[in-house]
Amino acid sequence: MRDLLTVENLHTQFRTREGTVRAVDGVSFSVDDGETVGIVGESGCGKSVTARSIVGLQDPGEIVAGSIRLDGTNVPEATDRQLRKLRGDTVSMVFQDPTQTLNPVFDVGEQIAESLSVHDDPDSQRLLDYLHAPLFSRRSKWEDHRERAVDLMEQVGIASPEDRVDAYPHELSGGMRQRAGLAIALASDPDLLIADEPTTALDTTTQAQILARLRRLSDDRGMALLLITHDLGVVADICDRVVVMYGGQVMETGPTDRVLEDPRHPYTRALLECLTRTTDRKQRLPTIEGTVPERVGEQSGCPFASRCPSATDACLSGEIPTVDLVDGSATCGEPIVFEPSECAAGGTDDSLESATPVASASTTAGTSAVSAAAESVPTDRSQSRPGGTSADDRLGPSDSNASSAPAGDQPVVALEGVSKRFSLDDGVFDRVFGRTRDLQAVDDVSLEIGAGETLGLVGESGSGKSTLANLVTGLEAPTSGEVRLDGVPVGPAGDRSPDTLADIGVVFQNPHSSLNPRMTVERTITEPLRARGWDEGRRRERVSHLLEVVGLSERYASQYPHELSGGQIQRVAIARAIALDPKLVVLDEPVSALDVSVQARILNLLLDLQRDLELTYLVISHDLDVIEHVADRIAVLYLGELMEVGPAEAVFERPAHPYTAALLEAIPSLGGSGSGSVGFEGPIPSPLDAPSGCPFRTRCPDAEPKCGDVRPDWTRAGPARSKCHFPLER
Repeated sequence: MRDLLTVENLHTQFRTREGTVRAVDGVSFSVDDGETVGIVGESGCGKSVTARSIVGLQDPGEIVAGSIRLDGTNVPEATDRQLRKLRGDTVSMVFQDPTQTLNPVFDVGEQIAESLSVHDDPDSQRLLDYLHAPLFSRRSKWEDHRERAVDLMEQVGIASPEDRVDAYPHELSGGMRQRAGLAIALASDPDLLIADEPTTALDTTTQAQILARLRRLSDDRGMALLLITHDLGVVADICDRVVVMYGGQVMETGPTDRVLEDPRHPYTRALLECLTRTTDRKQRLPTIEGTVPERVGEQSGCPFASRCPSATDACLSGEIPTVDLVDGSATCGEPIVFEPSECAAGGTDDSLESATPVASASTTAGTSAVSAAAESVPTDRSQSRPGGTSADDRLGPSDSNASSAPAGDQPVVALEGVSKRFSLDDGVFDRVFGRTRDLQAVDDVSLEIGAGETLGLVGESGSGKSTLANLVTGLEAPTSGEVRLDGVPVGPAGDRSPDTLADIGVVFQNPHSSLNPRMTVERTITEPLRARGWDEGRRRERVSHLLEVVGLSERYASQYPHELSGGQIQRVAIARAIALDPKLVVLDEPVSALDVSVQARILNLLLDLQRDLELTYLVISHDLDVIEHVADRIAVLYLGELMEVGPAEAVFERPAHPYTAALLEAIPSLGGSGSGSVGFEGPIPSPLDAPSGCPFRTRCPDAEPKCGDVRPDWTRAGPARSKCHFPLER
């Protein structure tokens, strides 16, 4: 099998005012025909710059040394025409955010057709073609490619492609947009597909479907895949080999199963230890001390040395050897990494005989790059608040709606029969003639959140999670039903008193979008304090205290959001959310965009704050590993309707509803081999045309005729409850 891609000693640099940034500093690896290789590492490690260098899109960076041989062509020395031919025939790239790569003014079919046209004739790219000038562009060619565009959309799993081929990007869901981007990339029938974080922002089932499509396409087409991700579960699920990068350099390479089961480099071990699935629920996660350094100016030594407690003087300067292993390589000067160990975590392959175990946070000092775990957070909230009860008792009596807070306690939040409908119309004439349609975003939800507990709200994109959160916070008003805070009915935010508004804090999914880029950290945090009339002295004192609480020094008070890392800016968002001592904090995807190491720090912070400030959390996340780690109870939402509610342990270990089981089945695991599969195909149905009976029946593998005729009611399934005529046996 030939090396389709060979990268040797690649150096890509950026010229800045502060100096030369060595984003990629001597990277070497290869990808064979039909092979899937994953590149992992924290943000700032050089993964995306490496990928862009491969396809000649490194500008404003510059390749200053090394070679990239792609199907026999040396990319750094290639002419523009050769690069166009490579991109049209040999390699394609799928980017993380399809909204940034899809043109909003052209429909999806035209954009796929454009890629087909360029593949057929790499020299056909002209300004008028891009502008689609009707008098000059060859419109007939675009029409010729329409049928092939529909076929490609079907291959990547877009339902009803004939109807969606004329849709614009904003008319598609996040998963559909990512599939459309994949269809554009596949239009050139590439030998190599580079996918840069293709599933990071997607829910679990959509991620599983995208990964399954990539596997199938790779097998059917013999296509090689270079996957860039910070999700090690995704790597385990799909990759043959893995390349671990840090500080612009390769730390370790090898077969995926060996690297994940028996990591040799301290950095690889540290990444694996940060995963929520390696630590018991509600326990503090191990973290990697420090941050990824900026590689500015002349560098020497191991880039991980400043964060590695095993580092010696030799690691801090000089050349670090790259040691060839039986099945890969590791760049480390410490012989302890390669010594045989009796407690190796690998299988029976001979290449694992000299394996070193994944170090835990409790191992001897100097053998792990992970900070020692502090005291654990109580798993039973009754230990941390008076009058509390365990999560197993929070379902209420047997005739309840499976949503009650602990008996005898006043729930912080209670929703009773809450529904939310949005009226849709296509213009003024529809409004005049009454031709409006109703979208049922939330449908008859009753739910309570007890004091001091964490309720995890899960479901696919479009299931109504964010709308339900908006009803709690008052950003939306319910069409019917009632929202109560501390037993008192409340309306939308505009009708709530200042004290009631202060009782709820919110942390949004993307803090860069929710924080004003023109405000300093201090101004951002003091904004709610100003609204309550706090004087300047109290505000400054409060900011100082809040920064300390969230783990930031006072020097950050004068900085702006763009000067902060992802983890730091999320800490600022958390500080703002708790500035007025709220009773409830709504966390909408609080760690979805963060690296695993930063994610661990934020989750530890949230657990600490809950323990110290007696906070109540409503956590929305598509990462079910995160939900399992932090939540006391789980509420599963589908098409705006609750499917299952119960204690986290019971729901994760013994799901009663087929939809819950499908969500859990879709979680990628480090074991690979069948993980990350999903028991149904296709997107979630439109709320404009919801199925009769059970809303999940159109995708349920166990559906019976009764499921379409009769709407299921709540049934008890052990300590949890579900809405299913035929609940899974526990």
